[in-house]
Amino acid sequence: MKFIFILALLLSGFAHSDEVQDLNQIMKKMGHEYKLAIKSQAPIEMSVHIDAFIELVELAKKQKFQQDKAIESLKGLDQTIKLAMQAKQLVGDNDLASAKLRLKQIDELRMEYHKLHEPPSVWDLLFGR
Repeated sequence: MKFIFILALLLSGFAHSDEVQDLNQIMKKMGHEYKLAIKSQAPIEMSVHIDAFIELVELAKKQKFQQDKAIESLKGLDQTIKLAMQAKQLVGDNDLASAKLRLKQIDELRMEYHKLHEPPSVWDLLFGR
């Protein structure tokens, strides 16, 4: 019986693999823009990367999420946008150091919300932990 359940989970995962892959690509681009923003030394450069990051987060919000995790996922993305906009405001005030600290809060959010989407281990699937 558990074998059938595991097989059904795997097959349903293949059906959504294109959607997940698109979200993964968006997330990779977000990570790239984030790193470029953190490394920026000039306000205009940082602002450009923050803008690109925010656009990607908005795009990520339009992707499909697992139904039981959609509300939490969107909440995390909204918090991410809020922090990025605050960082952009700090860049506008020519306070790059504070902007970078605000951006680092985004990384903390990323770690928190990625835990939400970690797949269950094989042992959890087999023994129902």
